[in-house]
Amino acid sequence: MAYATSQWYKLTCRRLSQVSRIEKYNPHKQSSASRRIQAAKGNYSGRGALIRELTFDDIKRDAIGFGLATDVLHQLNAGKEASIYLATWREHPIILKAYRMHQSCHRISKKHGYSSAASAKRTHNVLAMMEDLAVKEFDLLMKCFRAGMHVPTPVGRVGQYLTMRFIGDVTAPAPQIRNVELQEPSRALDQILDDYLVMYRDVNYVHGDLSEYNILWWEDRPWIIDVPQAEPVDKHCDMMRIEAVLRRDLQNLLGFFENYHVYRDLEQILNVFLSAYIPDNQKHYRELRVRGEIV
Repeated sequence: MAYATSQWYKLTCRRLSQVSRIEKYNPHKQSSASRRIQAAKGNYSGRGALIRELTFDDIKRDAIGFGLATDVLHQLNAGKEASIYLATWREHPIILKAYRMHQSCHRISKKHGYSSAASAKRTHNVLAMMEDLAVKEFDLLMKCFRAGMHVPTPVGRVGQYLTMRFIGDVTAPAPQIRNVELQEPSRALDQILDDYLVMYRDVNYVHGDLSEYNILWWEDRPWIIDVPQAEPVDKHCDMMRIEAVLRRDLQNLLGFFENYHVYRDLEQILNVFLSAYIPDNQKHYRELRVRGEIV
């Protein structure tokens, strides 16, 4: 009897292990994040799905449940598309960023849809938009970090949540550069320009919103943050637009440092950037524009 029971137990374990292996590699199996998203949609699907805004308790439960943080302490900031929270991972402070859409963004998405950075296909799925923004920011931060830029180190991402290094001390985040009295403003400007050149030349992106509001000051140097709106500089880009975005970023930066009586030549710096990198098929974009071959 004992032998029969033992054989039955072994057979059951073998069957369970086979099921788990099949389930593990099942391409149709939902992730925990997908199950949470489906639960948020309730009985609705497609464009008619009503997604309620996430509360602090929702975000804290998700972050801990997804293994992104061991605790979420409080909100630090809120923008149009995302909220920033101070969280901890085993008592070490980290930043948790949660993408969410307010009603105004919902209306825009229903009218115009959304095109991700990785695909030209447009979507009206608000949840897909939030997750795509989180994916883009995480991937770009990782590329910038690996290229040697001073940016918050990305840590993890699940769904529309991502975590990154906390820039600051245990009690407070690092201040924006506009709230600091710089002792060596010329050196600080050089450090920012060096980092931005790495982003443009090596990572092949323009920031798109570089200003004193998106630069932190910590450990006697600047840190560039907030990159979701960055645009790729590749063979598919509009180089005239890229040049305009780059010019605007540099203009904002130089305008801020003029408050310290630090003056630089915008056109000279712009030419340094453009001389460092232009996609091969875009080398003559200015001439093509003049001749009307670029619309």
